[in-house]
Amino acid sequence: MKKYAIKLFLGLFVCSFIVTMLVQQNANASIEKQVDNNIAAINEMINKEVALKSELASSSNPYNYIKDNADFEKIVSLGNDALPVLHNKLAKSANNGLQEYIAAIAIERIAKVDMKKKESTQWETAKDFEKVWKNHLKAVPATVEAIVSNKNLTSEEKVKQLVELGTPAIPFIMDKVESDDEKVFPAVIELTKSNTSTVAPENIAGSKDWVTKNKSSFNSLKQYVLDQQQQ
Repeated sequence: MKKYAIKLFLGLFVCSFIVTMLVQQNANASIEKQVDNNIAAINEMINKEVALKSELASSSNPYNYIKDNADFEKIVSLGNDALPVLHNKLAKSANNGLQEYIAAIAIERIAKVDMKKKESTQWETAKDFEKVWKNHLKAVPATVEAIVSNKNLTSEEKVKQLVELGTPAIPFIMDKVESDDEKVFPAVIELTKSNTSTVAPENIAGSKDWVTKNKSSFNSLKQYVLDQQQQ
């Protein structure tokens, strides 16, 4: 009877794991399709501007092409789940042009970071960004740990530095909150603003319980960051 119960448990566990993987794969495929459709629409717009020899077509500033662009905003609205899709497209592309640059901008907008602010992470081309971004992600877990454990920083200073790491830091900050470092929860509040699915409450009270209930919503984001450690 005991052996049967163990086999049943293992069987259910495997089935649950497979179902979870299939659901995630379908979700990723849906997001990738939406990203592809919107990028195609942006490219179509650019081609039309080039054909018309418009003022926009003569611009050398990639940011001009996404200004008030509904298709670009649709990509950004996909949120953190679109980060690995955009990153993968950028990494695998053989080109280093406008389309890749727009993907890099979308990653920054979604992640709520500005890598050009610091001299050590400045970038000029999309491929430059891909390298900088990958290194940033690799450093996120250790950087969160270093900031939170730094006794020379005030809670406000810790929150500010954590926010500068962007949304990829959310699951690692949540781990700290769950481990009784609730004073850094305002970083989670700030980084989840305008999140399409999970928004943190605007107060610290009950933050640990909120994190415990909602951390699974950020499992994919956490895995995306951890995957960079292996590459």
